[in-house]
Amino acid sequence: MSFSICTRAGLFACLLTLTAWTPAALSKGQSPHDVEVQQLAAIINRALESNPEIEAAQAAVDAAQARLVGAALPLNNPELELEAERTDISTHTLGISQTIDWYDKQDALEQAMQAELNAARARVAALRLTKSAELLNALGRVSTHHEITTLSKRRTGILERFARLAEQRHASGDIPQAEMELARLSLAEAVMQHASNGAELIQARSDFFSLSGQIPGSGVKFPDRLPAALPHTSDDEALARNHPQVQTAQQMAGAARQQIHAADQARKADPTFGLRAGREASENLVALTFSIPLQIRNDFRSTVDAAQAEALQAEQEAHQAYRNLLARLMSARKRYKLVADAWSLWVSLGRTSLQQRIDLLETQWQAGEMSTTDYLLQVQQTLDTQIAGVRLHGDLWDAWVEWLNASGTLDAWLNKTSKEQ
Repeated sequence: MSFSICTRAGLFACLLTLTAWTPAALSKGQSPHDVEVQQLAAIINRALESNPEIEAAQAAVDAAQARLVGAALPLNNPELELEAERTDISTHTLGISQTIDWYDKQDALEQAMQAELNAARARVAALRLTKSAELLNALGRVSTHHEITTLSKRRTGILERFARLAEQRHASGDIPQAEMELARLSLAEAVMQHASNGAELIQARSDFFSLSGQIPGSGVKFPDRLPAALPHTSDDEALARNHPQVQTAQQMAGAARQQIHAADQARKADPTFGLRAGREASENLVALTFSIPLQIRNDFRSTVDAAQAEALQAEQEAHQAYRNLLARLMSARKRYKLVADAWSLWVSLGRTSLQQRIDLLETQWQAGEMSTTDYLLQVQQTLDTQIAGVRLHGDLWDAWVEWLNASGTLDAWLNKTSKEQ
């Protein structure tokens, strides 16, 4: 039970105070926090520039732009007709005809294509936000696992030294065989745990490379100083409505509504007027022509019905996207408060020195004031506390990124420092 309590208490411990100080930046009056955020922004922006999914979404924008340009052009081209017949009487005619956009289908199509372009641009903005959050989370996992691996390596080193001392004391008859074997088993466990932590670090780096195409450096850190509390706002609904994902869903619903009008106009028959001139034998021929499709067998109403159903589907999906985002936003706010309160409690209690604690325990063991079992238990608890603190700080970073993502303010926070330069 005591071990469980100490482990849980370790949720309030962490030694993640390393910061990426750069003399050039600090000489301009930037705080270490601003430097860290600026470095993160550079990494994220560079990764976004070469992200295949974003490039694909941008290509969809270019395609929508091309369709809009095409929709601004006239729908129907004139038709030229040439006819020659040579029998007993030679006949030659030349005609030209033009289908008239009687119902202004071009304008309806142009509006539909403009709505599709707006939706495609909104999808790019939403995708950039999603990828930025994924990259920041991946960087957070890399930093967290790097710190944990460092601590587990230190634990292995401490237990290696302790195992050697235990063997020496056993050889001199100070401790029994069982205590020496316990020291060896503790070392073996530490080696296995270090290997497991190293594997997690490798996986975290691999995940980041998969997202960004970059190999994260060992010096990449996420800021240690994050807000103790989120800005108070009673208008979470406005944040949800303005979120890029909700805006994308609304733009898609608007595009679907525009398709109703375009489909209704497209089904209507347009008249075709023509002029034909020629010569038959010795006589000149001049004729005016008029034609229009008779939509008796098929009035194409089904295309309008389908567009209406698709618009209803898009509207309902937009409503659901808003609900999901609002619930996610409220959850992110509560989660951040929970984790930030725990982190603030640890900071307020103060951070003890890991090495001082280990040295004190070893001194007590060497003096015979502590058994080998108690020494190993307290060393493990001390190191587990530090590792649990690192994980807590990683949870705080995840909660912060999730809040920025859910509120749609990630880009503003990430690029604020660079924009102020």
